[in-house]
Amino acid sequence: MAIMGSAILIFLIGMTALVAEFGHGLVTRVENQRVADLAAYAGALAYNASSSTPTMEAAIAQVAALNGLESTEVRGWVEASPRGNGNQAVTVSVTRTNLLLLAPVLGSSANLVVGARAWAEIATETAAACIVALDTAGSGVTLSGGTAVSAPKCSVNSNAAVTVPCGTSITTKTVTYNSSSAPSQPCSGIKAPAGTASVSIKKTVTTDPLASSPAVASATSRLATVAAQTGPSAPSVTAPSGGSDIEFGWDQSTTQQRAAAAGCSASFASGSNIWTLTCQPGSTARFGNVSLGGGIKLDFNPGGVASNVYEIGGALTNASSGTITFGPGTYKIGSLSLTGTNTFGDGSVVVAGNAAFSGTVRFGNGTFTFARGLTTGGGSTVTFGAGTFHFGAGTSACTWNSGTVSICHTGTTLTFGGPSTFKLSAGIAVNGGATLTMGSGSTNSYDIGAGSAGYAFILGGGSFTKLADANLFKVSGNIDSGGGSCFAMPASGQHDIKGFVATGGGTILGAGVYTVSGYVALGGNGGGSVTCWGNSVGMTGAGVTLVIGGSSTPSGGNCSGQAFCVAAGYSRVALTAPTTGATANLAVVGPTGGSRAGASFTQGGSGTSLSGALYFPKGPITLSGGASIGDGSGQCLQIIGSLISLSGGTAAASECLGSGSSGGGAGTPVLVQ
Repeated sequence: MAIMGSAILIFLIGMTALVAEFGHGLVTRVENQRVADLAAYAGALAYNASSSTPTMEAAIAQVAALNGLESTEVRGWVEASPRGNGNQAVTVSVTRTNLLLLAPVLGSSANLVVGARAWAEIATETAAACIVALDTAGSGVTLSGGTAVSAPKCSVNSNAAVTVPCGTSITTKTVTYNSSSAPSQPCSGIKAPAGTASVSIKKTVTTDPLASSPAVASATSRLATVAAQTGPSAPSVTAPSGGSDIEFGWDQSTTQQRAAAAGCSASFASGSNIWTLTCQPGSTARFGNVSLGGGIKLDFNPGGVASNVYEIGGALTNASSGTITFGPGTYKIGSLSLTGTNTFGDGSVVVAGNAAFSGTVRFGNGTFTFARGLTTGGGSTVTFGAGTFHFGAGTSACTWNSGTVSICHTGTTLTFGGPSTFKLSAGIAVNGGATLTMGSGSTNSYDIGAGSAGYAFILGGGSFTKLADANLFKVSGNIDSGGGSCFAMPASGQHDIKGFVATGGGTILGAGVYTVSGYVALGGNGGGSVTCWGNSVGMTGAGVTLVIGGSSTPSGGNCSGQAFCVAAGYSRVALTAPTTGATANLAVVGPTGGSRAGASFTQGGSGTSLSGALYFPKGPITLSGGASIGDGSGQCLQIIGSLISLSGGTAAASECLGSGSSGGGAGTPVLVQ
């Protein structure tokens, strides 16, 4: 029994020792796992910061040394994350060997290899997508013709293919695609930016980064309101009745009798050929037709007051080179035809029929109601003070393509002071070479309807039209400006345009949102930049957002089928989105509803610069012909379309709106296993 007991005791002691040896191996494994976790995390941090494998390895070795391990016992590398999400991970393996003393007695190895492994995922921050092709059935992002795209701080995303042929390049950290084949780059045209080891290329679905944008939803919702708007109605004016005809001519007796019949008096200074009409202050004088004889000057009640009323049931005519000076008051006139030199004081002028001016005509401040519009003739200089202007349509076409309009300016200069309110039922036509200035200050109001040809503004080649800043800009008709023309639109919070905007000359956009139900075409039928008020201009605008409905598109020309177009040869386009407000960083928003019209930049000139997001979720965006955009200091350029086609130029893309769906960049590592 004693011998058996001793044997059992020896056996138990041996087993206990053996268990202790292998148990120490478990302790070692726990220590190894701790070191592996620390080293993997440190390595991932280092790799995130540097994208450098040697830097990562140095960080791992330092963790090993701090924990008393030899560099040969710890090894790290980069491989796919075990989570299978397309990200990479730093993998660290820790291997140590424990010496066993009793295990060899039982025939086992004297060495116990204890290993541990850890994975720290190099979690990537979501990089904003600055070039996005959304259509899964389209061609995706396609480069050609020597295009160089620089997007070093954002990603290039496609829900279809990415095609980068030889001679073209994309510089970016991340490219995503969703086609059956990886991006085509036979000459390795997809390049990492400076300081980045490689480009992350992944297959994934890209969601529309602006699909849920409140700013886009709010901006595009206004299109329905604009599409339903109508222009102002024409004023309804009845010509006054009663009164006798009076001619201020050489028949003094008849003139004086007719003046007396109207309750006034008339005197003639034969030495200077000046008629003076005098009426009682605050009285109402009625006439039929009023005219001026040749070589005569008329002072029409110069001592009158604002409460004087003059009812002229027929025509008020200065058909000679004579001069008429009208005193203040209210003038109710059947029709108005003026040549020579004519000056009105402050007051109100109501015209039931045509108002046609040649020569020099000046009006003071007041209210002006012209039921049949205003026509200026060749060589005329017409000036109005500040006031309210309510004009109907003329009775005959203004120019060959304008139809009947409310303001037909074929003279030299037509100026309206301000701040003023304009209610024009039938639009404005400005003949080639003429100058039109509307308003001054910043609180003008423009409510402009369409003429019989559908135009709210039709501006001839070489004309100059400037509108002062406004608190209302409502246009219910098309805007068309010819080659060589200059058109300055006002700054206004909202610019509501029911129709299209087509320009062949220089257009200056005042700050604000432009909601256009139709299309915007620059140089679609020719034209290009023009020297406007001392600057070379194609189209410029700072703090501008264009919201385009695409309810119509050009049926021909260089912009056929496009919602927004900069045609070949149309240079010096500089549009900058607002930096604050509801549409901050939105430059052009294309159709988001049924229309699939897109945007095209095919200019071959220079000096084109856009800053902001171009958003055409239903339509393609094409940049070709040497277009160089997004290259200004401090600018951003985000291009989102159904497909993106870039050729023959350069585009510097960057994130504008802080939204995107995939990309690369340094994030916080995550221990995943």
